[in-house]
Amino acid sequence: MKKDPQTLPAISVNEQGDSSAAQNQVWLRISAFLSMRSQNTQLTYLGIIKEWCLFLGAEAGSEKAASLLISATDMHAIGYKNWLGRRPGQTPRFSTRSGGGSALSTRLSRRKNDGLQATLSNATIWKKFAALRRIYRMLLASDLGLKGNPFDTDRVPPPPKESGRKRPTEMIDFSFVTQILSLPDSSLPKGLRDAAILAVLFGCGLRRSEVISLRLGDIKKTASGTPFLYLRSTKAGKDAEQALPPWAAESVMKLYELRKSEGALDGDYLFISYRGRAGNHPTSYPISDNGLYRMFKSYCLRAGAKGFFSPHSARATAITKLLDDGLPHRMVQEFSRHSSIQMVEVYDKRRIGIDDSPARKLKF
Repeated sequence: MKKDPQTLPAISVNEQGDSSAAQNQVWLRISAFLSMRSQNTQLTYLGIIKEWCLFLGAEAGSEKAASLLISATDMHAIGYKNWLGRRPGQTPRFSTRSGGGSALSTRLSRRKNDGLQATLSNATIWKKFAALRRIYRMLLASDLGLKGNPFDTDRVPPPPKESGRKRPTEMIDFSFVTQILSLPDSSLPKGLRDAAILAVLFGCGLRRSEVISLRLGDIKKTASGTPFLYLRSTKAGKDAEQALPPWAAESVMKLYELRKSEGALDGDYLFISYRGRAGNHPTSYPISDNGLYRMFKSYCLRAGAKGFFSPHSARATAITKLLDDGLPHRMVQEFSRHSSIQMVEVYDKRRIGIDDSPARKLKF
C-alpha cells in the first residue's frame, strides 16, 4: 500500500511572533507547490528539500531554514553538488578484485562519475538539481526577496544524466519472451496471477506502479469488444487507456473471471499478494513492488535469460519489438505513453550502429 505523503515540519515562530512574512511565505508557497504534484512526486521533492536544508544548516520547515533558502547562492549549490558527488549510492554492477580499484581509476573517479563508483549516480544528482531549480523558480516568481536561482543551469550545470549510468534497463531477447510467458502454472490461482502480470508487462509495457494499482473495474471493453486497461493517475499525471493484445487479454480475463467467482468487487485489486506457508494464501492487498520484482526475476532465470533484468525490462522489450516490427515512433509513443519521441528512442534497445556498424567491415 502507498504511504501518505510526509509533510514539512511545522514552521517555528518565536514567542513574540515576529517571524518575517517572507520566511513564513516560503513554506506556504512550497506546500502549495507540492500539493499540486502526485503523491510520489511529493515524497521525492520533500526528501530533496529536507536534504538541501540540512546541507545549508537548518531543519526544513523552520524559520532559519527559510532564511537560508532565500539567501542561498550558486556557491552553495556548487558545494551541494560536490557533497552529493561523495554521498554513498547504488552499488555498480561491475566490481574490481581489489574493491577500491587501481590508483589510476581512483584518480579518474575524482574527475568524473563513470558509473563505477558506489556513490550517487549522475542521474540522481541531476534529478535533485532539477527539483530544486523548479522550486526556486516558483519562489522567485513569488517575490520573496530572492536575488536569483542558485540552481540556474548557466551558473551551476548539473552532471549529464545520461552519463555514468550504473544499471541501465536491459532488453530481454525476443526468443526468451514466449518461454517466460509459458512458465506460470495457470491451473493454480497464484500461477494465473503471475501469467496475467507477465502478460500486461510484455503486452502493454506497463510500469511497475501501474501494474500494482490495477483494480478489477479497470478491465474494460470497447463497444466493438476490444479489451483494454484503464490506468489511473499514471506517471504523466493523467489517466490513460491501454489496449490488450489478444494473447495478453486471454490471461487477464481468466484471472478476472476467477477473482469475480471468488466474490471480488470492481474496487478490489486485480493482482493480490499471497502470504503464509509456501506463499499460497491470498490476501486482499496488492502485490508489493519488491514482490513483483522478485517474481519477474525468477521467471527470467527459469527461462534461462541471463542479464540484469527487472519488470522495466519488459517495457523496454515491448517498445523495442514494436519498433523492430516497423511501427513508426509516433505510434509507439502512443503505446508507451511517453511525453516525447525522444523518450521512445531511449527505450529503443535495438543495437543499431553496433551489429550494422561500418567498424565491422574495417580492415587494413
